[in-house]
Amino acid sequence: MVKDIKGNESKNKILDIAEKYFAKNGITDTDIAEICRQAGLTRSAFYYHFPTKQQFLLELLDKWVVNMAVNLSTANLKSEDCKVIFYRIIDKMQPVFENAGKQLPIFLELYIKAVNDPVLKKYVSTSYNNFFDFYRRALEEKVISKSMSADDAEDVAKILIAITFGLLIQGIVNPESTDWRKLAKKSIDLLLK
Repeated sequence: MVKDIKGNESKNKILDIAEKYFAKNGITDTDIAEICRQAGLTRSAFYYHFPTKQQFLLELLDKWVVNMAVNLSTANLKSEDCKVIFYRIIDKMQPVFENAGKQLPIFLELYIKAVNDPVLKKYVSTSYNNFFDFYRRALEEKVISKSMSADDAEDVAKILIAITFGLLIQGIVNPESTDWRKLAKKSIDLLLK
């Protein structure tokens, strides 16, 4: 039991240091030795927790996805109005994005890296599909208006994800240019008229 606790502490320490390292250096030239040095752990400890660099990147991505899922699961999604549901999601996700700071570009870089990496692509696709299914189910359960059928829920879910990623990229490039929460809600208003 104590060994498991210490192991989890070491693993989390590596992931925390890696987030800071990647925020400064990106993931392209990952220096495992430097991450280990900053974490105060040996390379053997690193490879004990992460047998491959690939597994390490997947664990880092998983940490972010779990953090977002925890925030979404606590959102009050029992409204009768679909727009209100998505407003609440935006409100719940805002602190995650604000706290992530420089980590968001790393998250996006992992998604881009997945284009050429089959193992990472499979994992990223799974996390994408989970968010897609969440949006689609919310839309199907609450058919938005008479102008939209339940069959449109899949397309609208894809559009919502595209808007989410688009706003995320713009927020990274120019964070002070607008109130991103307000713009996200306006995009929901325009899409779900």
